[in-house]
Amino acid sequence: RTLTMQGRSSKTPKKELVIESPQQYKKLAAAEFAVDSVSEVLVKPKVIEPLDYENVLVQRKTQILSDVLRDMLQFPLEDFEISTLRRQGRTLYPTVPENAEEEAQSLFVQECIKTYKSNWHVVNYKYEDYSGDFRQLPNKVSRPDKLAVHMFEVDEDVDKDEDSASLGSQKGGISKHGWLYKGNINSAISVTMRSFKRRYFHLTQLGDGSYNLNFYKDEKISKEPKGTIFLDSCMGVVYNNKVRRFAFELKMQDKSTYLLAADSEVEMEDWMNTLNKILHTSFEIAMQDKRNGDIHDGSTRDIESRMRNETRLKLFTLDPDTQKLDFSGIEPDVKQFEEKFGKRVLVNCNDLSFNLQSCVAENEEGPTTNVEPFYVTLSLFDIQNGRKISSDFHVDLNHPSVRGMVPINATQYMNGGGNAHPQGQPLIHGVSEAALQFPRQGIFSITCPHPDIFLVARIEKVLQGGINHCAEPYMKSSDSTKVAQKVLKNAKLACSRLGQYTMPFAWAARPLFKDASGTLDKSARFSALYRQDSNKLSNDDMLKLLADFRKPEKMAKLPVILGNLDVTIDNVAPDLTNCVTSSYIPVKQFDVREKSNIFFEVEEFVPCIAKCSQPFTIYNNHLYVYPKHLKYDGQKAFAKARNIAVCIEFRDSDDEDAASLKVKVGPSFTRSLLSFTPSSLVKL
Repeated sequence: RTLTMQGRSSKTPKKELVIESPQQYKKLAAAEFAVDSVSEVLVKPKVIEPLDYENVLVQRKTQILSDVLRDMLQFPLEDFEISTLRRQGRTLYPTVPENAEEEAQSLFVQECIKTYKSNWHVVNYKYEDYSGDFRQLPNKVSRPDKLAVHMFEVDEDVDKDEDSASLGSQKGGISKHGWLYKGNINSAISVTMRSFKRRYFHLTQLGDGSYNLNFYKDEKISKEPKGTIFLDSCMGVVYNNKVRRFAFELKMQDKSTYLLAADSEVEMEDWMNTLNKILHTSFEIAMQDKRNGDIHDGSTRDIESRMRNETRLKLFTLDPDTQKLDFSGIEPDVKQFEEKFGKRVLVNCNDLSFNLQSCVAENEEGPTTNVEPFYVTLSLFDIQNGRKISSDFHVDLNHPSVRGMVPINATQYMNGGGNAHPQGQPLIHGVSEAALQFPRQGIFSITCPHPDIFLVARIEKVLQGGINHCAEPYMKSSDSTKVAQKVLKNAKLACSRLGQYTMPFAWAARPLFKDASGTLDKSARFSALYRQDSNKLSNDDMLKLLADFRKPEKMAKLPVILGNLDVTIDNVAPDLTNCVTSSYIPVKQFDVREKSNIFFEVEEFVPCIAKCSQPFTIYNNHLYVYPKHLKYDGQKAFAKARNIAVCIEFRDSDDEDAASLKVKVGPSFTRSLLSFTPSSLVKL
């Protein structure tokens, strides 16, 4: 087949193409269409810039000034005002260190510090009342109350069968009910005996005085009637014995009829008399209303007009849905950002006792206690998400006589070599060091509580040697008198030499919540004290151990140290006093004279998800140091190195002779909290 194609342009020569198949024709047609599309120039739509509102006001200034509605176009001159709201904090003293803003050299740091110190500026709009819902616009005219709720008979819920006293009888009207036969009247079919159906009829009076004759399939009149005869449209009641005995007929205004029949003549007469009485009464009432209507027509209209003027409601108020709307709280009062907490749990550390006990005094006059000092560190672990969710809470439950085994000058090593404060000297804002030295009550906060959160207690002791060797005397239940004296002798020697260094010893755990709603599991107790494995010291190792915590067959394989850790948990009271933050700053309602019953807030590691994010309202500058491991294999100075300690300290500069700063740390360097100011430098 031969097809001749001619281009649209007069300059395009004719082409004679031989097309052998339909597919080739489609390809040629598509190619020609592409060539024609390229040749045509595409016209881009004109971009319309948005109207500059201010320029329009300037250009039409004369026209606007002469317009009576100019106030609707112009911006109010005094639309808003700015007020200052004093910053409120939950602590007795500012959380930002003194002179921090002056010492900070970076402009960015200075501006960040201002966000914790500056007051709030509140913008109040003068015409804010006009910016809300149209139903909330200010109005000088007193607003009417909500419409009264009216209950009509058709809306009432009739759930019980009514007795002979119907609605009509309750209102002094005529009442009657009983069985009748109703004929099925149809113009196309003649009425016969078989067309009558037995129905239960009930005569009721409505609120306006009219009567209805309802008929049902049975005597349960609480159901929907099968039909209703409106007697206010009935013209009369007459006999009709042509089809059935004891039958009568109701003639209606629309020329329709209702054919009814009774079982006896007495019942027929009773029904007819009752219905005729109703029709006669209704006729007299209608005539009386007509005579009185001409007299009182003028006064009635005046009364209705006055009532409409006095009680007329606005069109929107008549909407029933509008009456249900509650606009209170649409524009709440502006409040400052507050520090948000999750589920707060109070942890009370009462006692730590081992089966291996003795008197540590030289003269053996004193109480029986543990034979060496132990230190407890509490923290929270989330098994479901595989992470640690709180910082460490360090607790010293040692008896004063046992605590005295460690030299006092050991504190200078714990705090980076600086001189410790004398006993009783104020440490922070009037709180003595003695009051903060041996805490026993901590407050933990959990933002996302669930049953897989565990409270873990790690127990440490003064460094002596291998964990297995040191824990062996505590795992035997034989005669412990001689063993206790031997352990006591070695402990005194170790405390005098290495009292500032500690080593892992044991651990225990307990679940915190019963369910995801935050219900505390107060009945649970700490598990047995398991010996710490020297190869499982990290947080990841602890998470693996806790994953098998509810599997008795696996926990039974762990070596147990004979002892007991007594720790109780409870909900935090809203009026809790004598509390300090994780930065050791007293919270309001703090008694500086209190030296023993002080509560410590433990820092929560909030998960980095959107629903848990909150604005920062207090200044926290905490550095958590976690030494993971130390490789000392490459050194050649010593054939065997042991008891290697990592010393971490803060210095005020990078100079070699710079003094170390006093920081707050726990009894172990492996998990220590270091608080510092922005100008401090860390030297590792």
